[in-house]
Amino acid sequence: TTDAGIQLPKGLADLATQPGVSGLASQFGLGAGSDPSPSPAFYAQLLVSRELLTRLVLSRFPNPRTETPGDSADLLAIYRIREKDHERGVEIAIKRVKREMKVGFDARTNFVSILMNARWALVSAAVANRAAELVSAFNSEQRLSRARARRLFLESRVTDAQAELRAAEAGLRNFYEQNRLWQSSPGLIVEERRVGRRVETASYLYLSIRREFESARIDEVNTTPVITVVDRAVPPRKPLWPRRTAIVLTAGILGAGLGLLWAAARELASHWARQHPADAAALRESVRRFSREV
Repeated sequence: TTDAGIQLPKGLADLATQPGVSGLASQFGLGAGSDPSPSPAFYAQLLVSRELLTRLVLSRFPNPRTETPGDSADLLAIYRIREKDHERGVEIAIKRVKREMKVGFDARTNFVSILMNARWALVSAAVANRAAELVSAFNSEQRLSRARARRLFLESRVTDAQAELRAAEAGLRNFYEQNRLWQSSPGLIVEERRVGRRVETASYLYLSIRREFESARIDEVNTTPVITVVDRAVPPRKPLWPRRTAIVLTAGILGAGLGLLWAAARELASHWARQHPADAAALRESVRRFSREV
């Protein structure tokens, strides 16, 4: 039996939590609470999902059934699952891995543990480490996909915000061209302020979205892992099962107890037969008749 531990990220829903974008995200229904992936329970379920377990059983591991150094095989070959239907063989391997792998998590620390109890110590460690790698790869794929979607969304918003800013600036220019003496008219002063606020609002929106767009472009090419492997699985020096000493002691105690019960039962039966010889003879005859009929 071997185990591995991974530390999960604080969260992946950066789009709805960063300043300047939260308002835009809320308009499109992208709330921070709608993303369940930061939860350690999510990753615990991911580890026992069919998609991840399928990748796991088809991965290559050191083959304990051969003496050739460096030889590897998938879990179907290691478990000796000989099914003509490959998909059925994968199903059987997945069921066996589910029985042998236990996943636990701590919601307070975002810590997920993987306990693998295989027949071979080297295979146990390799499977646990490979499961952690698959979770990290899934997280990277999800982060890349979200970063790309975020970048595309902000790219379109940058284009729209730039067009709105240019339209607002053109409106302010037209106002100045058509109203040379606007300072002398109270109504034109109010109009000039209104048009100016439109330009300021469009400029602020454009600059905010532009900053977020540049940040999204950086996040899209960021390859820093977001899951930390705290403890890599190592082959155990002593197997968890079978515990031969415990088995021998348990078997000895049970054998002695059953022997005492059998001896006591025979003594009670002999004592009853001596006190009731007629009944004992009739019982023996009934047993012999029943045996012959059977």
